[in-house]
Amino acid sequence: HRPAALLGAATPAKAARSQLMKAVRSATRSRKKYEHVELTPLRDSEVEDERESSVTQQWLEYAWRKLLALLWILVALALAVYLQLPDIVLTGATRDKPHRQMNGFLFNVALACFGGWGCIAAYLIVWVKYVQKDTREWEEVSPRAIPIATILAVLSLFSFCGAFWPLWGFLSVPIVFMLFLGVLNTAHFVPI
Repeated sequence: HRPAALLGAATPAKAARSQLMKAVRSATRSRKKYEHVELTPLRDSEVEDERESSVTQQWLEYAWRKLLALLWILVALALAVYLQLPDIVLTGATRDKPHRQMNGFLFNVALACFGGWGCIAAYLIVWVKYVQKDTREWEEVSPRAIPIATILAVLSLFSFCGAFWPLWGFLSVPIVFMLFLGVLNTAHFVPI
């Protein structure tokens, strides 16, 4: 025989358990309603848009991408001419302010990092894709190439900013960014 206090305590626990069981049963009943529905994968809206767009629309998008790339290249060239970048690269200073010298060590580090990044890009784009004709993703072919190229690109950007800091100060960051985008967009016109 149990004391009356224990019987009263067991009753709310039984009631809570029965409510939980009812909730589980109702959830399984509502799930059973949907078992007969055919599940279809979601459609990719970009793929559908490509199929539905006309040839003229595709050509206009292609031309727009090329024009934007050309714009970045022209901005970078105009900026390089205005800032006398060839003189700075060859002599380390501008003709107007010869007392301001760029940081040669950081410039060499930036060139080395940019060259390494370019070599990795050439390996993945030219060698793997066109010479070996490998259709696998780059991450499968060379899993360390993309992270290393990313590190090299970021290091080159920081090094270029540091190299040109004595010449342009805070403006070296947007200047290097625009020059980098100009160089990067030249890939649009490489005939590969």
